[in-house]
Amino acid sequence: MGGIVTSLTQGGVERRVGIRIQLRVGGGLKPGLLVEGLGVHYSGTPNPFGKGDATTTYTIRNTGNVILSARQAVSLSGPFGTWSVPSGQIDDSPRLLPGETWQVSVPFRGVVSALQLTGTVTLVPLLTDAAGSTAPLPAVENTTQAWAIPWGLFLLIAVMCVLVVAVLAFRRR
Repeated sequence: MGGIVTSLTQGGVERRVGIRIQLRVGGGLKPGLLVEGLGVHYSGTPNPFGKGDATTTYTIRNTGNVILSARQAVSLSGPFGTWSVPSGQIDDSPRLLPGETWQVSVPFRGVVSALQLTGTVTLVPLLTDAAGSTAPLPAVENTTQAWAIPWGLFLLIAVMCVLVVAVLAFRRR
C-alpha cells in the first residue's frame, strides 16, 4: 500500500492531492489473523440475584503478508455453555496491513455471575482483491476464562448461616 501526492500552487494557494496505490508483489499469499491478549473483566452487582456487566478486550494482529479486515463475533457463557450472552453486532475491523494490530473492547450487559465465564472471540478474515470483491477465509477462534463471583449471594448465604447457628444456639440455652 502506498500513495502519490501531487502539489499545485495557484495564486499563492498550495493544493495537494493524494492518490492511494495498492500493489501486489509476486509470490504466494499467506493471509493470517491472530487474536492476542484476550481478557474478560466482570463487574458484579450487590444484588445477590442480579446480573452484572462485563467487558471483553483483545487485539487483532495481521500475521500474514496481505491486507485483511475481520468480521468479529464475541460471546460470553457460564460453565458448560450455560447463560450464554452474545455481543450483538460488532463492526468489521479496518483493513490491517501485514504486522499491524487493532485493539477491540466489547461491552456486555446482563451477565450472570456464574463463578466462571468463558469468553470466545471468532474472527473471519476478509480478503479484498484488486477488483474490490471480498472473500471470507477460514475462521480464527480464541477463548479465555474469567471469574464472575457472586459476592452478594455469598454474603447472603453467610448471613443466613450465622442466623441459623445463632437460633440453634439460643434454643439450646
